[in-house]
Amino acid sequence: MGIGSTLMVELAEQEYQENKEEWIRSHLTDPDAGEYSQEWLRLSAQYDEEAASDNYDSYEFEDWDVAGKSRLEIFDETIEASSELLEVEFSKLAARNVLVMLHGHIVAAIEAYLASTFIDRALSSDYYLRRLVENDPEFAKRKFTLKEIFTKQEELRNDASQYLRCVIFHNIDKVNLLYKSVLDVDIGDVKWLYQAVSLRHHCVHRAGYDKDGNEVDLTIQNIRDLISSCSDLVHEIESSVMSLPEDGDFFWKT
Repeated sequence: MGIGSTLMVELAEQEYQENKEEWIRSHLTDPDAGEYSQEWLRLSAQYDEEAASDNYDSYEFEDWDVAGKSRLEIFDETIEASSELLEVEFSKLAARNVLVMLHGHIVAAIEAYLASTFIDRALSSDYYLRRLVENDPEFAKRKFTLKEIFTKQEELRNDASQYLRCVIFHNIDKVNLLYKSVLDVDIGDVKWLYQAVSLRHHCVHRAGYDKDGNEVDLTIQNIRDLISSCSDLVHEIESSVMSLPEDGDFFWKT
């Protein structure tokens, strides 16, 4: 990702964090509570969850499974159906709306795949769970007393699951960090995905118009390119994830 794009992401993240801190402080029952207090952490998780719901129609990522179908099969079916719709002839007005809906649908599908695949693998063994706890900045900074250590250890997997549900998986920087630091899977240069996610917001929440009232630029070729890029990325990740070790015994060898 270029310097300009990186700066935009960093500024957006900074603004998000500043808004979150302001919101948390306005909802604290104890105004002197610190950022590691239980109330602060609870409000932080609540803010993230509500933000995801408001902005991107959040859903239970780890439940993106259908009986008898893998996550990859679900994704591939979505891509195949989207490709078929591109071959259907519509009126000019209808064609425009179909492209808007397809863009949002395809991006939602890759977000769901990325989220559900990561959550499933991250919780599959103590080794990956440990890497999540040690490497994720938000999760790693959580603190507890020695008195709570055994209770927290028993609740760790459930806490990790709840935390990951609140992670905003359209934040590609965050997704890239999680895959790399926990699973050793490098998503690579996905500038096109940053752009697709940004455009999805206009498609889903503004019916294909930006905040200034301009129509977003979408063509059949745009959607074909998006389909190709998403499919290539998902299949590369699937190959990498399927080759990862699953034996939790190596957790003790780190």
